[in-house]
Amino acid sequence: MSEENIEQVAQPESAPMETPAEVAQGGSGHEFLSMLPEEIRDHPSLNPIKDVENLARSYVNAQRLIGADKLPMPVNPSEEDLDRIYSRLGRPESPDGYQLSVDGNIVTEDVASQFADVAHNLRLTPEQASGIMDYYRSAVENTGVANIEQSQEMQEQAMESLRQEWGRAYDQKIQAAASVAQEFMDTDMFNLTLADGSRLGDNPGFIKAMANVADFKRTVTSEDTVSEGAQSNVMTPREAQAEIDSIMNDRKNAYWDKSNPVARQRAIQRVQELMEFVHG
Repeated sequence: MSEENIEQVAQPESAPMETPAEVAQGGSGHEFLSMLPEEIRDHPSLNPIKDVENLARSYVNAQRLIGADKLPMPVNPSEEDLDRIYSRLGRPESPDGYQLSVDGNIVTEDVASQFADVAHNLRLTPEQASGIMDYYRSAVENTGVANIEQSQEMQEQAMESLRQEWGRAYDQKIQAAASVAQEFMDTDMFNLTLADGSRLGDNPGFIKAMANVADFKRTVTSEDTVSEGAQSNVMTPREAQAEIDSIMNDRKNAYWDKSNPVARQRAIQRVQELMEFVHG
């Protein structure tokens, strides 16, 4: 067979690689670009758009933003940039622009003025500043109420412990302790706060100390110079029990002398009076 009779078989050519420009002009989902002017076909903003539908949606979304009050956000904003941004958001031009409620108690004029300066430096809006101030006022009020309730509870506990210890002598002891404390101390010291949160004037240890001073003073002067109310000499359960023990342990006491019925009866009556102080 001659070469002329040999059928020439054309070899298939490999598919050419598309350049970015060729992709932009059509194919690979960018066919619509061929309908655009050449000067904008290669614009980067069109690269994510694959077809006419996406292009239309992008256009609609862009129209929604047109005319809206836009606030540019710099990548690395300066202090001037931040002032401009927060001013657009509502920050007043000066601290005087904050209308803070003054109650004269928790929020005074000075407190409000100082807070306005801080709020302006932090670039707060008037609503934000008022909200923080309202929270502060509420927190202080709640803390004050809680402290008062706690102080009252601690005072009641202190008084109850003394009632248990002093029994019928409680009123006399309290009056004597108060008289001595007022005589020798400045009354402002009664409001000093101790480590446990109680007032000095409510502390059981302090009250007992003042009562002991009153007893000592009465003993030394042999007269009641502390208070007229203490002249009844009401005894505490401990004091009464100590006297009972002394009578019971003294065999020479009239309590044990049956030969002297009058004196013995007075001694028995005295023990009965003492028992009343012990058992209330």
